[in-house]
Amino acid sequence: MFRLIARSIVVAGSLLLPALADSYRPPDLEKEIFDVKKVELDKFDRSGAVSSLVSVARDFDEEDEVDFELRAHALAIAHRLDKENDNVESTLAQLKENGETIGEASDKERVARRLFSAIRSLTRKKDNDDNKTCAAYIADIALRLDPEGEYAGKLEEQKEELSGDGHKADWKGMLGRPIHRSRNPWDDEEEVFEKKEVTMPGGDGERFAQAQSRINALVVRQLGNGNHAGAASTVNATALREEDVEGLLFTFNQDVGPMMGGCLEEVIKFLRIRYDADPDKIPSGYRIELAFQDKYVPKDGPSAATVFTLLLDSLFSGEEIDPEFAATGDMTADGMVQRIGGTSAKIRGATKRGCKIVGIPLDNGKEIGDVLLIDGIDPILDIQVFTMKDFDEAYELSRLKKSSKVKDTLDLFEQVAEVIREQGEEVLANQAVQKKLEEIIDRMPNHLSASLLLQKGRDENPKKLTIGGTLNQIEIATSGTFRQVARAVFNSNFSNDEEEEEDEDAFEFDKETRDDARASVEEIKKMKSFMDPRIKKYLNSVTDLLESVADRGDESPKKYGAKLKEQFEAIQNTYRKMLEDPEIMEDMGM
Repeated sequence: MFRLIARSIVVAGSLLLPALADSYRPPDLEKEIFDVKKVELDKFDRSGAVSSLVSVARDFDEEDEVDFELRAHALAIAHRLDKENDNVESTLAQLKENGETIGEASDKERVARRLFSAIRSLTRKKDNDDNKTCAAYIADIALRLDPEGEYAGKLEEQKEELSGDGHKADWKGMLGRPIHRSRNPWDDEEEVFEKKEVTMPGGDGERFAQAQSRINALVVRQLGNGNHAGAASTVNATALREEDVEGLLFTFNQDVGPMMGGCLEEVIKFLRIRYDADPDKIPSGYRIELAFQDKYVPKDGPSAATVFTLLLDSLFSGEEIDPEFAATGDMTADGMVQRIGGTSAKIRGATKRGCKIVGIPLDNGKEIGDVLLIDGIDPILDIQVFTMKDFDEAYELSRLKKSSKVKDTLDLFEQVAEVIREQGEEVLANQAVQKKLEEIIDRMPNHLSASLLLQKGRDENPKKLTIGGTLNQIEIATSGTFRQVARAVFNSNFSNDEEEEEDEDAFEFDKETRDDARASVEEIKKMKSFMDPRIKKYLNSVTDLLESVADRGDESPKKYGAKLKEQFEAIQNTYRKMLEDPEIMEDMGM
């Protein structure tokens, strides 16, 4: 029997925003936020409010499905209003077991309208503070659900009016510890997410050069259909003086996994060495909190180490970070940037955030060729990608005030990119354009975008995806379908009893899942000519399963389920054998 698989591929070292199926923070159902016994709602209005809140926890038929923490928050209020409600209990159970809900998709605007109606019913009791507090929580939920919808303006007015009366939604402490399975699909162990704190001795400085700073980190996140994609996510650091802190205390605004906690320890070691000779820049008695844009989603992985180092260093130095810069990469205590996974997807995701400069580890450099093969030349023109060997190279790229060498190089590349946009990629064969690209590389040999364009102009660019890039593309195309199939296989009983009655509804995947599987097959077929031939068997086993999901045929539920189970085992076995190849492991940096 299989355990639930949320990711089909292990991407070493990537900073992952985990799939819902792999991470769930249950709501605190007991914390006192208002006195439920004093909330005055008639039976009809209470039922409508609870039903609407449960709807928020359901899957929405949109790519940007409801934020995971919003689901939990909505259930926290629904449970308080009706502890015996079967829909609340079943939804809580589904989220805990599978990381997603089972039910028909809802329309955000319609749900927001129903929530607005519940708020109006609550606020009719002018002298009931518990009604108003409950309404404030529901208003916050509704606005987060549909911030640009038809009722957003009215909801904002209600929220401001309630806030003026001293009634606000305070979600602090409303979520419990994450229930989180290992990211390795073949590993049954669970990762432990916990509060991480790292200390650093104080110095002679009176204060930090600046109290706050922020930077863009490249991550992998989950889409509404369960698949994964690269993105840029803001990380900020805030330094606050606290009387009971000796030296410096570094922490996160949420629980994190062991790899992320470990990388912060390496970052602090590096900073201690970097500022050891300059104690006047190190203050004492501060708590420094690292905060993520998506603070309610559990995070792990070492790929944020370089970002953490640049971010915290800016507090000591006072130098601002370029808001158009984004980076990824592990880092050792001696400042060397280390290889991570999912780089090509992260580069592509950076363009969607408006990033113009991207730094990746030196050992991930060849993966920019994957971007060219998958998306063509446009992303290479839109962002300037550099490798980072060590902290010094990351530092000079990240600062808002750049050296003349970096600034002139960036300007020169943009001039070349503009010519290519106007005249088409054929102009790359032009000797004058190639000479300009050579000049850029002479100025900064780590300018990957210029190097790849020069290779393209000479027809010397890579013609195959890297191993890591190939596996990452398979993951992006299949992770949503695999999650659905894994759940079906995991929850089914494959009995050998021929007389046992079959469940005719078993393995009846919905139309969306079947369509996703068909789309995944087509996506893989389009990329097949670019994929590394060493993973052919693995690719075929993945395609077999996807085709079975897309077209069930006339097989009985028992035979169909057994076939899916066998195909899933084939994927597992071929994946394991593939990773036994030392050349593949070396290419993946594992």
